[in-house]
Amino acid sequence: MRRRTVDYVVAGVALCLLASLAGCQSAPTEADSSVEPVRLDAHAPAAVPDLCLADEDSGPMESEADVDLALTFVPGRTVTYGVTTETQASVRWEGDESSKPDSFRGGAIGNRVEITFEQRVERVNDNGNAVIKVTILALKYLGRSRETVVLDFDSSRDEDRQRPLSELIGRGYEVEMTPRGAVVSVQGLDGVRDSVEGSSPDHQTALKLISDKEIRDRHEVPALTALEDEMVRPGGTWSNVKLFSFGRMGARAYERLYSLDRVESEGGRRLAHVTMKGIPSSAAAVQLHQGQTDAVPAGLFDHVDSYRGHLSVDLEAGAIEAYVEQFRTEWVAVDQEAVQSGADRPAAVRMDRTVSYRLERIR
Repeated sequence: MRRRTVDYVVAGVALCLLASLAGCQSAPTEADSSVEPVRLDAHAPAAVPDLCLADEDSGPMESEADVDLALTFVPGRTVTYGVTTETQASVRWEGDESSKPDSFRGGAIGNRVEITFEQRVERVNDNGNAVIKVTILALKYLGRSRETVVLDFDSSRDEDRQRPLSELIGRGYEVEMTPRGAVVSVQGLDGVRDSVEGSSPDHQTALKLISDKEIRDRHEVPALTALEDEMVRPGGTWSNVKLFSFGRMGARAYERLYSLDRVESEGGRRLAHVTMKGIPSSAAAVQLHQGQTDAVPAGLFDHVDSYRGHLSVDLEAGAIEAYVEQFRTEWVAVDQEAVQSGADRPAAVRMDRTVSYRLERIR
């Protein structure tokens, strides 16, 4: 890597992940447990949540009969969930400090959002979709930028109960959801949005949390919406495509491959366990690269990523028990001239980004 290439990286590329998350000081990003964000060590393996949610003493796997993974809507039924989303990005300089350009600014930026909500089935329409009333019961938000806490809110703290974000507690909205977990519409938010209008980080974060996009991302279940067949047999597979944008690093498409791993009897319930593995989608990648004229030149960075997930469905209740996804990607650019010359510590730029989502039924 010539010196001018290093300068190019640090001036316009090395901070692109941080720039893409600059809004996290006032609002969460895509995306997807108390207050401390995950710290990504460049030399440590990616932190992956516990994707195996089945108990060790689970009952034997049932016969390989077809099962219906559709949600069951019963008017008046109430379920409480906790959802945690986290996004973290970092840029680090590695190697000889004397070769680091003056323009380089590394660090980490990210946010973590925890929401506890209750959902009640108000009615079931003739088409089988349900109108669900969602009420926010508790909220935590932590945003950091280069080791500085830019926003820290916890609805359980007395000192936070007068802040704009506290206006969301006890408030709610309605979503129309299909039996496959797709959110068709979002309603009932005009009054809530009016109550949190403002320019402060608290106000802007509150508005972001109740935007239509955030609500859809919070409640939709991609593992179910991707299903085409009504019934699935253990070992059966299906898929859909997920897009991630990384600013000047370009965009990538991943095919999420779902597989019904097993159906087990656990604690008097029948739980279906679905695993997910994301792999780069070559078909979608062709379309993504069209028009990306300002993207980083191919081959400048070595790239590695991982994308995993898990879904558990209570078949008796027709309800989601847990849904988890975690995506992690890392780019590394090394000064090849220094490597070839035998330098002890060749200069390198390392960037990574993690996006995670966890939905768990509380009661």
